[in-house]
Amino acid sequence: MALPRYRDIAEQLLAAIARGDYPPGGRLPSVRQLAAAFAVNNLTALQAYRWLEQQQRVEARERSGFYAVQPEERPRAAEPPAPPPGTWVHVDDHVANLLSLSGSNIATQLHMAECDDSLYPSEELARRLRQKLLRQPALVGAHLPNLERHALFRGLRQLADGCQMSLAADELTVTNGCTEAIQLALRSLTRPGDVVAVETPVYFGLLQTIESLGLRVLEIPCTPNEGLSLEALAFALRQGPPVRCLVVVANFQNPTGALMPDDNKRRLVEMMRRHAIPIIEDDVFGDLYFGAERPKPLKAWDRDGNVIYCASFTKSFAPALRLGWFSGGSHHRRMERLKISNSYVTSSLLQATMAECLNDGMYARQVVQLRKALKTQAHRLQAAVLAAFPLGTRVIAPQGGMLLWVECPEPVDTLQLLQQALAASISFAPGLVFSAEPRFSQHLRLSAGMPWTPQLETAIDRLGHMAKDLQRR
Repeated sequence: MALPRYRDIAEQLLAAIARGDYPPGGRLPSVRQLAAAFAVNNLTALQAYRWLEQQQRVEARERSGFYAVQPEERPRAAEPPAPPPGTWVHVDDHVANLLSLSGSNIATQLHMAECDDSLYPSEELARRLRQKLLRQPALVGAHLPNLERHALFRGLRQLADGCQMSLAADELTVTNGCTEAIQLALRSLTRPGDVVAVETPVYFGLLQTIESLGLRVLEIPCTPNEGLSLEALAFALRQGPPVRCLVVVANFQNPTGALMPDDNKRRLVEMMRRHAIPIIEDDVFGDLYFGAERPKPLKAWDRDGNVIYCASFTKSFAPALRLGWFSGGSHHRRMERLKISNSYVTSSLLQATMAECLNDGMYARQVVQLRKALKTQAHRLQAAVLAAFPLGTRVIAPQGGMLLWVECPEPVDTLQLLQQALAASISFAPGLVFSAEPRFSQHLRLSAGMPWTPQLETAIDRLGHMAKDLQRR
């Protein structure tokens, strides 16, 4: 397989250093000179230097440039590694093929971040929709009446209050799912060619959105224990390309399930405020916590309107309703205008029904039940994976959400594993779809949204045996 262009340039620089063209401590070509020499843009040249920094063969000196380092040497002031900057996103066929599995005849589907239908209040919700339509048939074709709108916003504000966010009614807008809210935020903040900072690994749906808008990504490492690395982000903001905004999932990140500690959340909000870089927060999993308290979103620390908060009910209540909402802070009015041009309105019938579910306690009761089920399912799934998969497999116990991020030992390739699994009627999401770069080939994401059954137990056992076979090859 051919190396990415930045890697090819980096390898040629390594060869030049080995020949003695650049002795230890010798200054290397500037980013601009390197780009010109290899007929690439500055971002690709900088990406080559970043990779060499991670290999500890190059040292970046502030306002001075890049210098050669021998393998046994270490930079005088080690910096946390930052991912390659400004990558153009090209979502390949792997994502399209993965999405096509939903609704197929695959017996055990673990590839999407969703729950089994049995865990949602489908019958009760259908009854309420029928009653609402009988009482107010005009909702099919009318705009949402003010009375219903006030009731919905009252319910949303109560949810926000429970997260220690104080939001006024005129700071709330309903969308067609959380995806539309994030799209509106990106459209309001960026222009084609801009760089957006994201976590890595990152939800492949966000990569698709970024690609569709003609944006580039700056991937910042995310760990299952603490989420987004603040040190890597600070380094990237100092030495990488200009970043227009940051998209982050602080509560139960997709795909790692990471929960960012409160102190890190506070520090992140303050860091981005100092840099005047807006944060787009996706809190779609926030209500699905396993502990005693609902984790606070980043928005709870926002005092300047720099955080755009996006959420929805698709994971926690009713996926088919496709109801989301946002509070855009200082960017809210522009996002509202874009919402009108994007989809104009969201179904009045669905909004009115959701208002009722929020205000009479149905939503609160549902999420309590769903949290209990997901906690049990996630822990059983984790135990089964560790028992069935090769020795050295790593799984971090999730603290909420519905996802399990699995790291297999070398040389297991999860794309090969998926091909074998599909033949056995089992699906999962391979790690390579969670980055714009060729990363995470030993990782996979499993959905914990399926009730534990003998069929699921057998499927995980078979998946583990397949992984062991790949390891032995």
